[in-house]
This record gives sequence, C-alpha cells and structure tokens, in this order.
Amino acid sequence: MMLRLSDEQLDELYQHGEVTWPAECCGILIGRRDGDDRQVERVWPCTNLRAGEANDVYEIGAADRKAAEDAAAAAGQAVVGFYHSHPDHDAYFSPTDLAHSEEFAWGEPWLPPTYAYLVISIHGGRRDHYKAFLVADGAAVAEPVALTTSSCPT
Repeated sequence: MMLRLSDEQLDELYQHGEVTWPAECCGILIGRRDGDDRQVERVWPCTNLRAGEANDVYEIGAADRKAAEDAAAAAGQAVVGFYHSHPDHDAYFSPTDLAHSEEFAWGEPWLPPTYAYLVISIHGGRRDHYKAFLVADGAAVAEPVALTTSSCPT
C-alpha cells in the first residue's frame, strides 16, 4: 500500500495549509487506485466548515464532497483520500481524526482500508513535514508516500 503524489501536489497542499494557518485546512485527493496503491492526480481544496471554532478540527461539507466526486467521475477518477493540516503540531493521526474517518465511522465489521489520509504539519505558518495514514481494523496505520518529481513541458 502506497500513496503516490507529485512534489507539485505536495506544494499545493502546503500552500493551502499556510494560507489557512492557524486554522486547519482540509481537502480531497482525487486520482486512481492501482491495487492497494493510490495515485493522486488532482488536489481538491475544501472549505473547513469548522475553521472558526478551533485550530484542531476540520469538517468537509457535503457540497465540497459532492463537487469533488462529480469532478472525479467526469474524469474517470475517484476520491482516493483526504488531507488536512495540523497547525503548530506534528503530522500524526489524532484520536479525533480516527473517529471521523469513514472506515472507523461505520464501525465493526471494519471496512478494508479505502482512503489515504494525508496530514501536513504547519509550524508558525510555514510548511514542516507530512505523513500519510490508512485506517485498518479500526486503527490508524502509517502508509508510505512516494513523492514524484513533476515534469514541466518545454
């Protein structure tokens, strides 16, 4: 199992986190599944519906989710994951993150790992580091990330 995204897409995620800091940013990862791997082909930034409440919670609205799913379907793609930032905290999958994951929310019997959850750390308004996770058997487990170099046409 691996999450694959480009350095350009990672930069886009970090930019989103820096702009929304000190609130959490959030969004959807659109792409394709290849076996257990998830290839990100498009980053879909969303509005954090709970950004005004605290800097440690996020919620993606139904309208953003539907728009992302419709755009993915129109391109022959799918939602392969979600991302959010941790302002002034390390990149980890918190108990709140786990409780709000789709695989965990359904409860037992556990759904197989379906989505990648990418967490980016933004310290002092600046990009720091990232980690990806899956939810398997009701627990968060680290997922490797393969970062590819973007190629610009000449």
